[in-house]
Amino acid sequence: MRIVDLLERDALLYPERIGAGVVGGEMLGYAELRARVARLAGALERRGVGRGERVALMASNGLVYFDVYLACAYLGAAAVPVNTHLALPEIAYQMDDAQPVIGVADAAHVDALHAAAPWLPLVCCDDAEWAVMLRNGVEPAGLPSRARPDDVALVIYTSGTTGRPKGVCLTQHALCFNGVSIALAQELRNDEVFLTTTPLYHAATGTRIASMLLDGYTHLVMRDFDAAGFLRSIDEHGVTSTILVPTQLRRVLGVPSLGGATLDTLRLLVYGAAPTALPLIHEALTTLPCGFYQGYGLSEACTNLTGLLPSDHLLAASRPDLLLTCGRVTPGTTLRITDDDGVEVPRGERGELRVFTEKVMAGYWGRPEATRDAIVDGWLRTGDVAVMDGEAYITIVDRAKDMLITGGTNVYPSEIEAVLHAHPDIAEAAVVGAPHIEWGEVPVAFVIARPGHSVDAAAVAAFCRTQLAGIKVPRSISVVEDMPRTANGKVRKVELREQVAAQPA
Repeated sequence: MRIVDLLERDALLYPERIGAGVVGGEMLGYAELRARVARLAGALERRGVGRGERVALMASNGLVYFDVYLACAYLGAAAVPVNTHLALPEIAYQMDDAQPVIGVADAAHVDALHAAAPWLPLVCCDDAEWAVMLRNGVEPAGLPSRARPDDVALVIYTSGTTGRPKGVCLTQHALCFNGVSIALAQELRNDEVFLTTTPLYHAATGTRIASMLLDGYTHLVMRDFDAAGFLRSIDEHGVTSTILVPTQLRRVLGVPSLGGATLDTLRLLVYGAAPTALPLIHEALTTLPCGFYQGYGLSEACTNLTGLLPSDHLLAASRPDLLLTCGRVTPGTTLRITDDDGVEVPRGERGELRVFTEKVMAGYWGRPEATRDAIVDGWLRTGDVAVMDGEAYITIVDRAKDMLITGGTNVYPSEIEAVLHAHPDIAEAAVVGAPHIEWGEVPVAFVIARPGHSVDAAAVAAFCRTQLAGIKVPRSISVVEDMPRTANGKVRKVELREQVAAQPA
């Protein structure tokens, strides 16, 4: 299965139907979308993009994501989206690792991408040159037959337990299969209008560029999220499904009388990408006139792997414990809860969650050893500790990978700790997530000073801001004499989490 097959069919069957559009901006029918990205494919090919090459993309939400992702798919190349909130050293690391042959950026981010990777040829998607590429590019001969199902179409960087981001390689087939799985799990209709509110460089929404091609669905994007504008957009564009992270959901529910919106067309609201407080879920269930869906997933498997369905949310009125789960396995995926040796444990017992599905990544870019550690006999080791009950509902009970989620974005303490350990006054550091009423979780740090040194928390935070995205900078830095440890000296982060959880948010 190939992304290009989906788009070719959509252009044939639904030529005038809106395939991609920006709220308040340009809308593209499927025939024009197909012609546009084919022309861009020709222009990129003349700039050195071929099968297996990579194209970096750093931009705010807009049609440029559809342009680049789909043009790369036609060429058998891969798009490499860059988080626009990263610090320059983080961007530089990813570019040095991915080695793209060209970079695309909007006017707001072209300088940052150039500063991080001065060797990389760039084109600004807000300049006349880009418009010429879209309008006058010549479709390469042999499209769409060039693409292969196993071509890597998307490389999304996600941090690991080592603290160094790794490029997750997602193939055309994996992304298409993900679309089938989502369509079945979320009961997408032929007339589906999906609204993206979160950045398209995130896996959860970026992978939707491919999955929403499955049967001519309409995919609309908000450039910048605001709660009142979100509610207006649903009514104005007949939105049928959308996704919100908890921070956004809280802001939507805070709009007085929901801004006068009727929300008549909205049938499904997917919430998640971060821990969601039960009071917020209950408020949403009693306020918004639609079905609700949430689940568990990870970039290494094109995100969504389990689903708590609208029917489960209704059942939760008499079984509130269901809202603490992440639902049951989605179509096309097999899950196991295993011990350290990979042996499945009995229902109700804790173990590592392992995944078998055609959505699993091809591997980590340039990291064969990490890939072999992550995928064992075809099963993806998630590193997350979970429990499956007697009805096959899954509950995530711990994060073996030590990840925290803030505002819907994955943040890995080990990456922050690596920066703290580079500070001349710090001998040791440990970072955990602290509950936060707005962002779900925020990173907080515990540090031990080097002998003969003192630690200035404000100075350390300023140091972190030069190396890390703002969301990764610890909200508090506590200087301690020592930390709780196991018998072999390892820091017991569970006790640190309990300590911060007991403090006011």
